Amino acid sequence: MLCLHKVSRRFLWEGTWTTPARLGAAVDHLRERGYSFITESEYLDALDRREQTRNGPDRRLFVTFDDGYEDVYREAFPILGERGIPFHVFVVTDFVGQANTWDLSLGRRPSRHASWDEIGEMASAGVTFGAHTASHRDLTRLSATDAACEMTQSRDALAAHLGKAPRTVSYPFGRYNHAAKEAARDSGFDAAFSLYPPHGNEYIDRYALRRNGVYIIDPAWILPTKLGHGAMFWFEEMKCRTINAVAALTPLLKGSRRS
Repeated sequence: MLCLHKVSRRFLWEGTWTTPARLGAAVDHLRERGYSFITESEYLDALDRREQTRNGPDRRLFVTFDDGYEDVYREAFPILGERGIPFHVFVVTDFVGQANTWDLSLGRRPSRHASWDEIGEMASAGVTFGAHTASHRDLTRLSATDAACEMTQSRDALAAHLGKAPRTVSYPFGRYNHAAKEAARDSGFDAAFSLYPPHGNEYIDRYALRRNGVYIIDPAWILPTKLGHGAMFWFEEMKCRTINAVAALTPLLKGSRRS
């Protein structure tokens, strides 16, 4: 599985972004290397049949975007659409159409999230959507009740606007605990996604599924290694876990607290 965030033509100080050109080059390179791309339903069906390995069933990849930024609509949607590549977007529902004030600005203007109209247009073209909580708070710093509310409010907002409830949820910052996993299960989600969970990569936890981050520092040729097909896999693993750990400092710096 792949996880992306922002797709920007302008330079961003944070590490969790890529450019439109790099996104196109990445998916083209993966196809040339024998990878194919699957939908959410195909991914979940494979999970039900236990075809999953550490990096997906065989060389089939499920492409996801966390946060639901407007640039996913403006940049990624055309690039992937013209190539016929399915993808899935996890939406922070309280911030739809608004600036991402939940994130650190790092001296720049905050990025905007896609609007409901833009989300609807993508959904009509076959893009699928999942919950990314209501307000992108670190679930491990909330009570079990508040963590469940974050998920159910996001689920219900997506259901109201898209006409069907989302099947999957992504934990903000990839962070979860036992209470968050139970809340995801009890909220009716079929699966929940992390980024780099602490358990071993060969272990499959349906409510703490691993994804591989794709960042600005990743050239197209490194992606097969990131997916486990190369001698440098463990270096890539360490690099990406470090990036994810740094990103997870956001709620501490923004003042997210246990309630």
